[in-house]
Amino acid sequence: MDQLSKCSLKHLKVSKMLQKVGVIKINDKKKEEFKLLEDFFSDYYKSFHEHLFPENYQLDCSESPDFIIKFDNQKIGIEITEAIKEEMMKSLDSKIEIYKIVRKYMEEENIKSVIWFSFSNKLDSDINKINKNKFIKAFIEEFKKYIMARRNKEYSSFEEFCESNKSSLICKYLEVEPIQEDYKKPLVIPTSINCIGFNYEEKLRLAINKKIEKIPLYREKVDKIYLLIKISSFPPNLVFFVDVDIQYIKEILNSYTKGENNFDKIFLYYHSDIEPQIIISD
Repeated sequence: MDQLSKCSLKHLKVSKMLQKVGVIKINDKKKEEFKLLEDFFSDYYKSFHEHLFPENYQLDCSESPDFIIKFDNQKIGIEITEAIKEEMMKSLDSKIEIYKIVRKYMEEENIKSVIWFSFSNKLDSDINKINKNKFIKAFIEEFKKYIMARRNKEYSSFEEFCESNKSSLICKYLEVEPIQEDYKKPLVIPTSINCIGFNYEEKLRLAINKKIEKIPLYREKVDKIYLLIKISSFPPNLVFFVDVDIQYIKEILNSYTKGENNFDKIFLYYHSDIEPQIIISD
């Protein structure tokens, strides 16, 4: 604890487990990175410890990589990042609500079509500027307007509709035609979250690519380099898309652990409905 008292951690709640596992030296005020690391140690410590280090090791703050683990004459660099932040999950929450309302409307109106909502990244960036309830109500009304226009054969495509309705919310926030099949087929609306077109793979790869550029620099300082990725969501358990696609996500992580200019290991951690979870590359 004497070492910890020198670490400028008065704004952080250091877990008891983190205090026990090693000697910590903070070389600068890397509070945000340390909070992520602390969360990893406290919630995912068992998996983390079993796969990485012996009990006696030293953790140093650094720059490029964020932290360095020292033990048995080895140095392992630790880079930390967040792949999906709270703002993105807030927009996903709104997308889910929109989809449920549209589903109910189409069932009531007996509209026989397959609907796919591929939302653009604009919604992720705009979500905190928007009144959620007003936005959902306005979006639904404009979607109904589009459905009726298509039923009445006023437009032959989404592109044609948007050309005449440039200010429409559905034109602003949907990337592609939401009506995927004609009205002759039975109503089919997928129940999976994937029907909303939330591209978590793009978010995940973007987070990794931002870190991987400095791999040659990391290797000048350490023997191995590990990447820790946290999925931060609001509410904390809103990550069911990860639980469904664990194997595919692992394949994505593995694609960044082959060769000299990639990470030696990648850990993705998140809260599921029951407990903290971790996905580890091979």
